[in-house]
Amino acid sequence: MGDNFNRRILIIDDNRLIHEDFRKILTIAPASVGYGKLSAELFGDEVEKCRFAGFELDFACQGQEGLEKVQHAVAVDRPYGVAFVDVRMPPGWDGIETTARLWEISPELQVVICTAYSDYDWSDIARKLGHTDHVLILKKPFDTIEVLQMAETLARKWTLARQARLRLADLDAVIKQRTEELRQSQKLEALGQLAGGVAHDFNNLLTVIRGNADLTRRHLQGCSEEVAGWLEEICAASDRAANLTRQLLAFSRKQIMQPRPLDLDRVILNLSKMLKRIIGENIDLKCRYDPALPMVQADISMLEQALVNLVVNARDAMPGGGQLLITTEKLTFPEASAPAHPEARPGDFVCITVKDTGSGIAPEHLPHIFEPFFTTKDVGKGTGLGLATVYGIVKQHEGWIEVSSQVGCGSTFRLFLQALPSLQPEEAKEKADANEMPRGKETILLVEDDEAVRKVTRIILERSGYNVLEAGSGPAALQAWETAAAKVDLLLTDVIMPEGITGRELAERLRAQKASLKVIYQSGYSAEIIGTDGEFLSRTKSFLLQKPCLSQDLLRTVRRCLDGLGADCAQVPLGLEASPASC
Repeated sequence: MGDNFNRRILIIDDNRLIHEDFRKILTIAPASVGYGKLSAELFGDEVEKCRFAGFELDFACQGQEGLEKVQHAVAVDRPYGVAFVDVRMPPGWDGIETTARLWEISPELQVVICTAYSDYDWSDIARKLGHTDHVLILKKPFDTIEVLQMAETLARKWTLARQARLRLADLDAVIKQRTEELRQSQKLEALGQLAGGVAHDFNNLLTVIRGNADLTRRHLQGCSEEVAGWLEEICAASDRAANLTRQLLAFSRKQIMQPRPLDLDRVILNLSKMLKRIIGENIDLKCRYDPALPMVQADISMLEQALVNLVVNARDAMPGGGQLLITTEKLTFPEASAPAHPEARPGDFVCITVKDTGSGIAPEHLPHIFEPFFTTKDVGKGTGLGLATVYGIVKQHEGWIEVSSQVGCGSTFRLFLQALPSLQPEEAKEKADANEMPRGKETILLVEDDEAVRKVTRIILERSGYNVLEAGSGPAALQAWETAAAKVDLLLTDVIMPEGITGRELAERLRAQKASLKVIYQSGYSAEIIGTDGEFLSRTKSFLLQKPCLSQDLLRTVRRCLDGLGADCAQVPLGLEASPASC
């Protein structure tokens, strides 16, 4: 046998001559070839590998003394695997009581009860001990081979039972960890659902506020500077509120990808105030921008979520404070990429770098940091989803991530996204005309269950020359359609509405009757329109306006939709009008 089993044995017998018998049997290698063959047959070893290693023996003359030795062995983490216990040991405990007390301290201990008499039958032993899966009976006088077989077998049994228990404990710990991860994931999902519901109602209110402010500002052109200032404050406050809602959604929900040309310098600038609140005052946040940074085709909410996750990860790596640097730059990769950029492909790219001075990442953890639920944080401190989400977002944008880190020196994450070509003259003109108020004479079926939102939207459209038919629900829209289908050019509908018909279902019904019908969806929560169907908007050539939107964005989207132009510039979210500056 090898030395992989617990060979510590305790002999408890009031007869010291018995102690010597056990010593002779269990500490001297037997010369019997027959024992080696028998051992090989029992345990599946080859005969030539059956090298007997002597047992380590301790002795006690009474049960109380044996209990003390077991207690000490457990305390120093050198437990006994087997105990041979005499059944009669006057004047103290007998072997059955001794065994019961030993199991209170060492439940895995394998016990051999040695007896020359029939003091107890098996049913008595089972009744007194409660179980017999750790007990064998050895009749005196005992045979040498029989003692060796019991010692070897029970030593193996104790070791295998201990290994099984430890593996079960590890499995139980993994199950508890995964259960907690699932619970945290469900909490995030619930938070996202809550945020979506709040955002839907809140964005309806902001639509009314901003829409009426825009109407008032247009109506009072040439008003006093003081009144114009008040209106400007109302518009600015509604823009900030819209940004807060949008950032909450970006942090807490999955959404369909809605790429549009983005200036990442402006995105980071507008996000920087929230980032400073997230990291606290003990971390110094600095941002450095590339003044010639090209635009990228990306979903603003998803990129904001990726940045927030990276910043939160950096914050957690700097509990005592530190420095956090976010930079942008343009990089061009030739045909043959350098080894430092194994995922690079030829072309121009925008690189976002997030660098901290935190604790760093251990080399053995680096290959796993983007795996879902992988985390080195304490229980309850993280879900293991943050970096996995960043990885998924960047990959969805056909980019890649590079990470470098050194324990004690911090970490650097670099996100690479394909750069867009420079704006063409036509595109530049379109951008310059973005603030104009397009007009038209077409007929629009406006479907919105919130009366205040419906009213302000109708007024904006009518003041720009459009004919507007109103409906407060899907069934009401179907009723209006029956008499006006021929003249309706555009359906402008909310997504989630009462009375059992959603905006998407309504559009599908109406388009089945009139394939040329143009459709614009309005929503405070974009995921509610398309669900998991990421190509729905492009496939149906529909537009999506996220509430709240500026009046000019609404009118420009309506005009583009009616004119059959692309939907990629349908709406620039509020709050992107600032110029890049230092954070």
